Amino acid sequence: MVISTPNTSLTANDARILNALFDPETLPSSVASAKDRALIDSNLPPHPTISFDEIASLEAQQNELVKQAASSDSAAIQTVWAELDNIISQHPKYPSAYLNRAMVRRMKLEASVSGPTGSLYDAPEQEVAELFADLADAIKYALPSGPSGPASTYQARILRTAHSHRAYLYLKASEKEVQWKGMGRSELEELASHDFGVAARYGDEVAREMSVRTNPYAKMCGAIVRNALAKERNGEE
Repeated sequence: MVISTPNTSLTANDARILNALFDPETLPSSVASAKDRALIDSNLPPHPTISFDEIASLEAQQNELVKQAASSDSAAIQTVWAELDNIISQHPKYPSAYLNRAMVRRMKLEASVSGPTGSLYDAPEQEVAELFADLADAIKYALPSGPSGPASTYQARILRTAHSHRAYLYLKASEKEVQWKGMGRSELEELASHDFGVAARYGDEVAREMSVRTNPYAKMCGAIVRNALAKERNGEE
């Protein structure tokens, strides 16, 4: 919803800027999208230390495991988990396996929670921490070799998926009022916003909007602006 600005002293340019800052419907902007595209280089090899042929073989294997896990059958999920453990032991820097194991961990945690109001955070803290650890490893091994260098198409896919998944976990914790690692709602929302923002930079357009929606500072500033505009419309000082 666009910010309403009748009967105010805001210039048309001021109103346009405020709308761009606080209205998620204006995102993604063409400028931001163009900047983000510079972070991805389709000419790069998929991974800096794993050959193209090996990545292709491993990815085909991952696709089959994901199909098995999607059945939600507990025996199939356990088999997939064991296969992922084996792949990670053989290829410790292969990020897709960590990403998919995180998905399997989450499926198991959510299945273990009973009742419609349950949360995966009701599971033992160590098990939830292992889920976060897998996502962190997926990100670590998918990062470009240089500190600010572009990512390959493969790396970008892993990075946007892992960051979006982790952002979702932070967001669910904030919604459930969970104190995770000593952090409360506002801190968790800030972490979610940051991860959604990183996912957006690597091509996730839904995450771009979520980054704004979950940014506590943008929400606070938006509330201040809306309150100021309401007062001005009502003739208050």
